[in-house]
Amino acid sequence: MATPELVDQALVSPVYLAGPGNPTWVTVPLNTVSGWTALDASLFPHVVLTGPLSKSQLRLEPVLEGPWWHVSHRDGRTGTNWRAAFDGSTPVELIAAVTDALTHPGYPSRQTVDPYEPLRQAGWSLDPARGSFLSPDGRVRGSRNTFATSRSWRVTASLDEDDPLWHASLSASTPSIIVAAFFKALASPEPVRRSAEQMAGFPRRRITLDWERRPADHVARALPERVEQLASRRAVTSPLPAPAAGEGLAPAGRRFR
Repeated sequence: MATPELVDQALVSPVYLAGPGNPTWVTVPLNTVSGWTALDASLFPHVVLTGPLSKSQLRLEPVLEGPWWHVSHRDGRTGTNWRAAFDGSTPVELIAAVTDALTHPGYPSRQTVDPYEPLRQAGWSLDPARGSFLSPDGRVRGSRNTFATSRSWRVTASLDEDDPLWHASLSASTPSIIVAAFFKALASPEPVRRSAEQMAGFPRRRITLDWERRPADHVARALPERVEQLASRRAVTSPLPAPAAGEGLAPAGRRFR
């Protein structure tokens, strides 16, 4: 019997310092499970995906300055119109939390939850009155602007005070169920997987890093298994549950910068 090929896998935590991961972790499920239409078949690196009835859109546009990822949703029936943007170094697990919540069969655009609850359960410092929060290690800061012309959520992850890794923003009209899903993924204690290639040259301070060797075919199955898991949600008819802290995240594939 042939010896299976083994590859190195890094287990990295916290997720918000793990590096971007593989964009197809987000784009492939939208296209193959949720029926979003791509302008072309590559799904990488310049991508525009449009949801059913053209209510939702994801754009991935690598640029020198500004966000790479843009997610938007418009629903004339409910009056919902929101958007989210993420820098290119934002871990794909965090972006996937938003798109997974949006494409859940029970997505309730009007359901209201406390978006801070996942952060509260994870021991983050909160000041809901001011709309601000801070991770236990001080690496992530968030705020909610309340100015009339710029009401939005703003999140920044940094290695050091003057060394930001990525920024994310969500418009003030973003449903609380979407914000809570993003915050749940942000505060997850579960490590995420990165390849040795992804970790080459990536800053390793401020993170917990463990290595393991896994069969290459098991690693290759990560994305198909994610697709299968999301496909199984199609039978779900109950409302989307409010996100809770502490649930694990599925592993990502190759890093993209």
